[in-house]
Amino acid sequence: MAREHLEGRDNWQDEANRRGQGAELGFSGVMRQHLAGTEFEFEDKPRDLMHIYGRGRGIRPDHAIRNRRTGKTIYVEVKRQRDRGNAHERACKYMMPGILHSAREQAKQPESVIPIWWVFTEGLATSDRYQREIRHWFRGMESYVLLWSDPALVRNVTDHFDQHIRPRLT
Repeated sequence: MAREHLEGRDNWQDEANRRGQGAELGFSGVMRQHLAGTEFEFEDKPRDLMHIYGRGRGIRPDHAIRNRRTGKTIYVEVKRQRDRGNAHERACKYMMPGILHSAREQAKQPESVIPIWWVFTEGLATSDRYQREIRHWFRGMESYVLLWSDPALVRNVTDHFDQHIRPRLT
């Protein structure tokens, strides 16, 4: 494709990034309010895993929820997309054995705990196709996955946290 055609084309990545940040901010707002005044702290873009591949090489989850008293942490990956994309596939990098091992060490979690909470929104949470794939891929790990289909339903997030995630931080 000629340069002038490429320059005139919409940059879908910019729009996807903007919407992705919106989903992260929505989740962040819900959790910050829910955790206010508790023993938990909420952090955006934690740096804990920034060097797991070597100096300056690693990953940055979207958020971390840390218990100030125990030091235990759960990292949060928020993914959203509309009717097409691979955001849910990119979320699977956190299931790699080496990443799970490093994340457990940093999060002060035992082998029995998966130190990641995946939150899927928009099309990922409403499309039958994506729901089937996510449920299949995360079979046996359901308590670490939230399909947040309606961002207005704040209780879906807070109830899931209180029931499944909070006990792993205490």
